[in-house]
Amino acid sequence: MRAIIVELKLPALPPLIEETTTMAANIGYEVVATFVQKRKSVHHSYTLGPGRLDDLKRLVDENDVDTVIFANPLTSSHVFKLTQRLGGEVRVIDRNLLILEVFDKRAFTNEAKLQIRLAKLKYTLSWGREFIKLRGIMGEQLGWMGPGNYPYQEYYRAARNRISRIESELDDIYKKKMLKRDRRRELGFPIVALAGYTQAGKTSFFNLVTHEEKTVGLGPFTTLTTFARKAQLPQTEFILIDSIGFIEDMHPIILKAFHATLGELATADLVILFIDASEDRFPMERKIRACSQILREVDITSPTLICANKIDRISEEKLAEAQTLIRRYFLEEEILPVSVTTGQNLDKVLSKLDVRLKMQKIMANSNGH
Repeated sequence: MRAIIVELKLPALPPLIEETTTMAANIGYEVVATFVQKRKSVHHSYTLGPGRLDDLKRLVDENDVDTVIFANPLTSSHVFKLTQRLGGEVRVIDRNLLILEVFDKRAFTNEAKLQIRLAKLKYTLSWGREFIKLRGIMGEQLGWMGPGNYPYQEYYRAARNRISRIESELDDIYKKKMLKRDRRRELGFPIVALAGYTQAGKTSFFNLVTHEEKTVGLGPFTTLTTFARKAQLPQTEFILIDSIGFIEDMHPIILKAFHATLGELATADLVILFIDASEDRFPMERKIRACSQILREVDITSPTLICANKIDRISEEKLAEAQTLIRRYFLEEEILPVSVTTGQNLDKVLSKLDVRLKMQKIMANSNGH
């Protein structure tokens, strides 16, 4: 699949083309070019300005491109009009649909597959309406989620029925997970949840502590569903949970589809937040801000311990800068520099974790009496 990554760069908004390019390449797209236009506002018909759209069309034709991926979110009307201008054989998707494709490639459990299917259906529901209204009856597929040869009302009814069935199946899964979570608490195991931006090192830490061999290094969203294992520290046995990595500006429909996974964070006794301290200042601050925002949205009330990871790659000055950035968004949480890859300061993290869990258990027992 030959693709061009496109971004309309608006003032005051962070650039997303590099992250979007990485996601596309990690799931098999051959990214032949990137294309950026700076504008003060989104063009009402095409997102890009018409002149730059002509330039993009030439680039698509010259490179035999079959997919154009926008780092910006697109409306259904924009997708339709862009497809018309770029050629009916060219598939146009936005960053949200690319994220769902990444999810699709990474999904192995039934829960993850159902969540992805639900998010696809909800996100593209209005797209079907737009295409059918503009074209009457659709003959072609819209990417991998087209409405087929149905008038809108019939398509909408069928899609809503599928959504209801999937939501019912997911409700059954969530109820079973809640029972498992309650059972862990009955057995007296505290729950520690790992959180952080995608690729921050959560799963590598999980593997070290639990002696598992979960896949790492496949790019964004290697972990899609909750993965829990019992772990042992000198003073405490606990359940360690690895959850989906965060990403900024994720569409609310996609976030909602994964609410159960993120919900594990809200019920944990302790959250360990991983931050990649080796990144450049601007992307690092963006990701720290995104982590802070998502933790607030999930309504985290548990104590949080922050691991500034990958310190083996940086200087003391760079680490100090990273800690300053973290402190802007996390005013009171303890920050521990660590390298999961080399094991540097890992003993300090585990010792801190052991002491905190032990103290929480003592306090819980005293409150119980």
